[in-house]
Amino acid sequence: MTNETRMIGLAEAAQKLRLPYQNCHRLLLTGELRGEKREGRWYVAWTDVERLAQQRLRKVVRNAR
Repeated sequence: MTNETRMIGLAEAAQKLRLPYQNCHRLLLTGELRGEKREGRWYVAWTDVERLAQQRLRKVVRNAR
């Protein structure tokens, strides 16, 4: 990660994405979320969380049609 990358805790990312923590952890392990572990806690890139949130929103809208 660059020094410019805004990072948020994995629990906060799970709330933003409205997913269980474990699902977000799985996204981290599969590379869909970029992250790093600091002092025993996972932090993920805010840009990845925003991207996934937008993808989920588009999917919901598409399925609602």
